[in-house]
Amino acid sequence: MGARRSRRSRSARMDRNRYGLSRSRSTRPTLPVIVVVCDDSRTAPAYFTEVKRQVKRYCTLKIVAAACDSGTPAEVVKLARGELRDLHRTGARDDEADARDSVWALIDLETAPAQHGRAYDAKGSAEAAGIHIALSKPCFEVWTLAHLVDTGECFEDCSAVLRRLRAAWSEQFGTDLESKAQADYARLMPMRDVAVQRARSHAEATDPSWTEVYKLIEAINALVASSSQG
Repeated sequence: MGARRSRRSRSARMDRNRYGLSRSRSTRPTLPVIVVVCDDSRTAPAYFTEVKRQVKRYCTLKIVAAACDSGTPAEVVKLARGELRDLHRTGARDDEADARDSVWALIDLETAPAQHGRAYDAKGSAEAAGIHIALSKPCFEVWTLAHLVDTGECFEDCSAVLRRLRAAWSEQFGTDLESKAQADYARLMPMRDVAVQRARSHAEATDPSWTEVYKLIEAINALVASSSQG
């Protein structure tokens, strides 16, 4: 009996350590956790790494990158399902924090019609399991661009979005955009709220290009506001 209890306690401690939540509940409230599962290994993880630095006092962001630069919708959702199971493991979290935890998956629609069908199928199955999905048409860089330009224009492909982003970055900051994985995303952080407004407008209008990443930022902002008031 004692051995089983010891193993359960050790397992709970390992879960808390995995998410950086091992501090005593009696001395400091546990921060809510948002897990962000990305369908690429560079751009979205780099952007949200900077967001994580900005909000670390109020919530914990765990960023999960795809194994390659173009994870399929099914692969991304599979990763998200695993993260959801781990996040809600019995004994790892207190009830109040657990109610505010969430898992998000970022999926690009790209331009191939077949990708659209796979993405929407994945979105339906994921949401049924309690996972939030943020789609981008054609790609995540539409979100990055929204910080700099208010546009829902039609892009031939993701390379066209990147060309537009590089031009807008150069105009705004007077420097060339570095590689997407190493860009100075701290420069964009003061523009996040503007990007949310622009992205919401173009998504609701179903313009030729749009992104739902603003919904994830709104969820993060809500946790920050709630923690600040508390």
